Order: sequence, then C-alpha cells, then structure tokens
Amino acid sequence: NADYSSSDGEGIELMKLPAESIDEDDSTLGEMDGEYEDGSNQPQKLVEGDRESENAGDDQSDDSDSEAGSGSDIDSAKNVPDHDIKDTYKPSQGEDIYGNTTESSNQKQPPTKYVPPHLRKKQVDDEDANRLEALRVIQRSLNNVLNRLSEDTMISVSQSISKLYQSNPTADVNECIWKNILQACVERPTLMSGLIPVYTACMAGTHFHTGDQVQLGGYLLEKTIIKLWADLSSDRKQADNDGESAEKGTANLTLILCYLYNYSLVHCTFIYDVIRHLIENFSELDVEVLLLILSHCGYSLRTDDPSALKEIVLLVQDRALKSQKEDENGTASSSRVQYMISAIMDLKNNKKRKQDVTFGEKTAKLRKLIGRIKSNVASSGAARVSDSNLRISLDDILNIESKGRWWKVGASWVGNQYQHQTDNDDDQNDNDKDGNTSSKVAKKRKADTNGEDEELLQLASKYRMNTDIRRSIFCIIMGSADCDDAFEKLVRGGMLKSRTERDTVRVLVECCGNEKTHNPFYSHLASRICDFQPHCKFTFQLAYWDLFKQFDTVKMRKAANLAKLLYHLVAIDHSLKMNVLKVIDITDEMSETAGIFLTIFFSCIFDAMDDPAQVADLFHRGIPRVSGSAPMGSKKAIDMNDEEKGADGEGLRESLSLFFLQTLKASPKNKKKSKFRANYKAAMKACETDGIEF
Repeated sequence: NADYSSSDGEGIELMKLPAESIDEDDSTLGEMDGEYEDGSNQPQKLVEGDRESENAGDDQSDDSDSEAGSGSDIDSAKNVPDHDIKDTYKPSQGEDIYGNTTESSNQKQPPTKYVPPHLRKKQVDDEDANRLEALRVIQRSLNNVLNRLSEDTMISVSQSISKLYQSNPTADVNECIWKNILQACVERPTLMSGLIPVYTACMAGTHFHTGDQVQLGGYLLEKTIIKLWADLSSDRKQADNDGESAEKGTANLTLILCYLYNYSLVHCTFIYDVIRHLIENFSELDVEVLLLILSHCGYSLRTDDPSALKEIVLLVQDRALKSQKEDENGTASSSRVQYMISAIMDLKNNKKRKQDVTFGEKTAKLRKLIGRIKSNVASSGAARVSDSNLRISLDDILNIESKGRWWKVGASWVGNQYQHQTDNDDDQNDNDKDGNTSSKVAKKRKADTNGEDEELLQLASKYRMNTDIRRSIFCIIMGSADCDDAFEKLVRGGMLKSRTERDTVRVLVECCGNEKTHNPFYSHLASRICDFQPHCKFTFQLAYWDLFKQFDTVKMRKAANLAKLLYHLVAIDHSLKMNVLKVIDITDEMSETAGIFLTIFFSCIFDAMDDPAQVADLFHRGIPRVSGSAPMGSKKAIDMNDEEKGADGEGLRESLSLFFLQTLKASPKNKKKSKFRANYKAAMKACETDGIEF
C-alpha cells in the first residue's frame, strides 16, 4: 500500500465530491466512513472494483485520487455519452461554479413590480427624511436672502443665491426658488406689477452668476409656461361655466414671462408664439393677457422683430372681425377688443403711453444692473454664460414629456425625425379647418419673406454689392421696417465696428442715390450711424469726395438725392462741415450735374433755416479763414493758424460767392421779404473776402 502520511505528521483530507454525483445504490463504490485501517494518520484507500490495481508511490496515490473523483459517472457509462464526462463540471448544490454559497430556489424572493426610472427618485424622496430636512434648510436660507431684496440690493442678493448652488443639489435649489416665487409673486389676490420685475431681475442675475451649468432661466421659463397653460385652461372653463373673472395668478405668471424676455433670458420668437396662441382662443382672459404683454414688453418686441408685429396686427384684426360676425360665446367684449386693437396700432406707430413709459424706465434701470452683473462675471471668469438668449419655441416647452429638452446640457431629446410627417399633417388640418387663420398667415409670411430675400439679393447684385458684407448690409437697410429697426440690426450684426463701417456708409450712399425720389429714411439713419460711430463722419466725407470727382458720369437723380442727404448731415445733424465742398471745382465750366447738386443743396438750406444767423454760423464754422481776414461785424469768425487750410477756405468762399451771384440770385424763390432771400443775404455776407466786394 502507498504511504499517504505527510512529513509533518498531519493527515491529508480527501476532496469533497459533488453531491449530485454520488449514487447511494452503487455497489461498486467503497464505503467512505473516514476510518483508518491501521489507526495511523493514513486515510482509507478507495477501491473501484475490477478496474483498481495496487500501486505504490506518490504518483500512484495521485492517480487513485483522480479515479475517486470520477467514480460517480460509472453507472452512466452504460449509456454512451456524446462527450467526455470528465470534462463536464457539475457544481455542488447550493453553490455556484466559483464555490460561493447561493440561495436555494425555495428561498428566492418573489418578483417585484417594475418602477420606471423617472418615478424611482420620487419614491425615494417620499421616504427620505434627510432630503426633506435639507429642503427646509435651503428654503430658510433662501427666505433670509430674499427678504432684503430691493433694487439697491439686487446684485448682492443674486450673488448670495448663486452661492447656494455650491453646497446644495441644483434640483433642490431650483425647486425652492420656484416655490418662493409662487408664494411671493403668483398666488396673490392682486397684480404684483411692482414686485415681479425686481424678483425676475434677481433671478436673471442669479442665472448669469451660475452660468450654463445650472440654467436657471430655462427652468423658470419651463415652470412658468406649464403653470400658465394649466391656469389658462382652468380659468377658461370656469369663465364658460359661471362667467366669473379669472384669478390674478394668470396675470402674474404673464408678467414673469414678460420680464424673462425683457432681461434677455428668452428670445422674442417665443413671446410671439404665445401671442398667436392667445389670439386663436381670443376669450376675455386671453385679451387681458395680451394687453399685459403689450404694455410690459411691446416696444421691445417691436424693436426685435417689426415684421412679426405686423403679422400680429393682421391676426388681431381678422380674429376681431370673425368674433363680431359669429358672436361666439366666450369671446371678448367689443370694447375690450377695440381697446387692444388701438394699443397695438399705437405700438406699431411708435406712440408711447404714460404707463408704457413708466414700465420702460423701470425695466431700463434693472437692465443696467443686470449688465453690471454680466460684466463682473465676464471679467472674473467665474461662470460661462452664452451670449445669446434661449431661442426655443412654445411647442418645445409643451412637448417636453415626449421630446425632451434639447436646450439643456446633457438632457435627452427625441429630435425632429417626425417633423416632415407633422408638417404634412398640419397642412391637411389647415385645409380642413377654416378657422385656423394663424397658421395660414404664418405660411404666407414665410413665403413672402423668402420672396423678398431673393429680390433683395437680386437688387444687391444689380447695384454691384460684390462682397458678402456689403450684400448683408444692403439686405438689412433695404429690408428694414424703419430707421430704428435698421440701426438695431446694423449694431447687432457688427456692421458699425472698425473697417466694417466703411462698407456700411458706402452702401447707404449708394442706396440713397438710386432711389426715384429722396427718402428721409437714409438721412435719419446716417445721423444715427454718425452719432454711434464718430469715425463714420470722415467716411461720409470721403464718399462725397469720390462722388464729386465723378460728376461727369453721375445721373441727375442721384445727385439730387445725395444733395439732400448732405444738407441733412451739414445743416441739421452737423456731422459734416461746409468745407466738404472744397473738392468741387466751382467755375463756369463745371458740369451740369455739379450745378444741380449745389443748387439743391443751398436751396434746401435757405428754405429750411428760420434764422439767418444760423446760416452765417454754418459758413463761419465750416469754412476756415486766414487769420485777420474776418469781415467787419462777424461775431463767430474762426481764426485758423494753419495758413494752408485758411487759403483753401478763402478759395471756397470766393467760388461760392460767384455761384450765388450767377445761379441762386436768379432763383424764383429769391423774393423780397422771403426766408430764402434773408438766408441768401446772410450767406453772401459770410462769404465776403478782401478781394471781392459785393
């Protein structure tokens, strides 16, 4: 027999066989009773019937252990398997393949109900008392800060609120802020027109302090719209049932939305979407909300997108006519509608009311404070805030549950893969429904806009706008609704910055000259540009000098238009001086175009000026004199130490004096006791020199 004793006197234990491989009825297996044959530390050797042989040595003992481990497969050898049984591993019952203890099948827990991910947090929050206590702490801190909110402390309060995000979860702080806004501003029996602008300005300052990671402005916009839409729906049903007026909570939510736009947190397209929705329903409550929007942010809407305002005017007029014809139940009263139409027409015609002026002044003051916050954050680099406001549509907010939030960093979004199908369905619905006026007007406006853009690009090519910058400037100037609209677009587009303003001036002069009749729009726009960018004054002077050198090829109509533009810049705005005419060779041989230009220019001055002293002042200040050559009795003659400039001025005075005698003296407007004659004499006296006596 082999010796199984170890050198240190300890016994060797056999490997435990798998429970499933032991066959209790197998007669060929030996009994494994753990007893030793000779009482020594030798384990009993297993015998395996006819197949076992007596071998000595350590190698033979290892073979016997291997045979003992595979003894459970003897009975199954009668049925020949299709694979080697030795290579098949069967773990013990209650253990996995790694030998770890597992629960038995009888002790398995029954399956539980599936909880969606968006409900798991709510389920945990209800049971988590620690989070509720944390919310109470945040709410107390927020109340302590907001209790001292005013226009003077707005910046410091917004900084304190932004610090709460550093030590607390963003979602918890946002939730506490919204609860505080509801309690302080929304759920009130009166219209909170004094508190809401300051509250919203503070939240806007917090938005710029915390940056794009928190996006407090987007959160407040989402909550405001969802709450406003729910209140509008319930108030409309209540008004239909008992005819009572709506609560002021809807109006307060509307004010919050207006001031989110006034403080540049949301784009004007979103407000226009809200206005279109209100016009479609057109109940008494909708008209009240529309009047609030027009009063608190109407002029900002007019500045940002005048063409959309024109569309709103058409929609209101069409909807008012339709409600009067059908006499629908639930539509607004005729007097209220007429008041709203008059308010919109005043807004379109830029007629401000006293109430609108008050709201505008308060908004402008708070905007300056928010601007200081922006500059402080930008200089310190504490947070990264995008320059553009939140440009989303009303459908994006209303379809959050199905599409997600594409404007939020890290949020999921379904996308526009079904946009084409949705557009086709909308077209079909528009054909079936006659009352959907807004969608039809919007599509018509889109088609008209595309057609206008193509026409402007064709005109730009016709007038040799050969660069992208000049084409853009041309489209802005020719496609604007008024002077304010054109100026705002030029400023926002960066067209009045260094070097770019040269192209702006050149394009404006070209557009003004090619008009069939003079349009004062170009004169007022040129004045706004010169006031905003002083470098443009010299650019206008260079543009006119280039024109004077090309009088032989310039058309009469263009010369007349540019003469009236120069009159406005010299006599009205004082951006240019009279010495801009020194480049023109004023002689008997000058071209006919130059004569027409000078005649129209001085005729406009002599017709418009009420005081002859103003005409004399234009010549004294605008044309330099040589020192000591001022005529007797001249009160405002300017002595120039520069002899070269003085010589040019003396030559210009002599040329203008001869032109006045030869051309303007015979003008039919030069009648006795007329304003033209008085101004003509003042100009002749201002042009007197030592060499010529009149």
